[in-house]
Amino acid sequence: MMNSSHKKPVLTPAEAFSRYGEELCQHDNRGGGLVIFPGVIGTVFFERGSKPDVRRGLLACFDRFEQLFGPYLKGGRNGDDGRFSRKTPRGVEAIRRAILEVPPEVKLEVVRSSAIDEDSAAAYQIETLTDVAVAEDYTDPSGFFVKKGQDCGLSYLKFWMPMDFVNTPEGVRSYEAFLRFVCEQLPVRGGYGGFSSILPYSFHEYMPQEWALAQRFSGLEIDSYAFLQKQEYDTMSYEGQSTDHMTAIYEDLRPGAKVGHYGFIKGVNWYTLIGDLLVDRLGGESAVRADLARPDIGIERIGHCLLIRAGDFPRLGAPEEGLPKPYVFVNRVLRVLRNPVPPSLHTNVPGAEHADPDGTRRWEARFDLPGAPLLPRTPEIVPAKKNDPAN
Repeated sequence: MMNSSHKKPVLTPAEAFSRYGEELCQHDNRGGGLVIFPGVIGTVFFERGSKPDVRRGLLACFDRFEQLFGPYLKGGRNGDDGRFSRKTPRGVEAIRRAILEVPPEVKLEVVRSSAIDEDSAAAYQIETLTDVAVAEDYTDPSGFFVKKGQDCGLSYLKFWMPMDFVNTPEGVRSYEAFLRFVCEQLPVRGGYGGFSSILPYSFHEYMPQEWALAQRFSGLEIDSYAFLQKQEYDTMSYEGQSTDHMTAIYEDLRPGAKVGHYGFIKGVNWYTLIGDLLVDRLGGESAVRADLARPDIGIERIGHCLLIRAGDFPRLGAPEEGLPKPYVFVNRVLRVLRNPVPPSLHTNVPGAEHADPDGTRRWEARFDLPGAPLLPRTPEIVPAKKNDPAN
């Protein structure tokens, strides 16, 4: 731990876990099982999740995770049978086949986990939920045409290990190597990585505890509903009177068209991933690198995505640390990519504090400096590209 009369302490992962590990863990009062514990996550949102080449990339990610953590992985879920259970080698192979064989017009949802039931928090887990492709050519009553095979949105992959996995430099490097591998295999639009509270697969009753821990430790990502966050990173534009009366629809942001979904980031953490669409919105890669030029900030390009690392290791953001300075620095540049009116990170929890609309806005702004300007309003019309000769 580093200390001085002018600086707040910086807790390494090992120090943070030693000091707060017990507080970050919670057991089920009924049976005593672990239902919340701290982990280090990687969450990515990617394009073309129904396509064969991307499915092969997904399988490579699951296979690599199996190679790294196979002795811990006892259970999982195959979307075909819908059950979270212990998996035999035959069950594991069924998960692998599903990744390649589930039809593109059907959502793929598979999980490989150290948990064998949906009510216990897993120490190690990898999961994916893909969107679907249009099953057949379709003409809307308004007249616009959607071609068979067009993907309807973004897809999602998330993995995690226990918090103490990154207690050593070797563990940090292993986590980073797997995150890079995922980004090499998938067409990533965006994402994030860092510390987060790990909840069971059936997580809903524990959202208030997730919220309370995130209020105390600023580095903890609220991520129980990460599979819905892919909608925030997605884009769509259209022509016509409204989304109920469209005459044309586009997966991308077509200059001059009306904005349906603009595409936003959730915020920053130890790792923040931004695809080219978001990089361009910041003025291009050179501008991003210049704005974030500082020795403790790492920037790496993999495919169509920039991986931005705020510091050499993830930070818990414990009370005595205050807000992690590298996170605040990265947020200063990337905050304009956030949604000024974000959807709730939790569903309604009557009678309990949780990430409702107001709480979500406050939490996503936790790294904003006092006096930070308002986030830019979402345009109603897709602006022309700055390098467009017609502009």
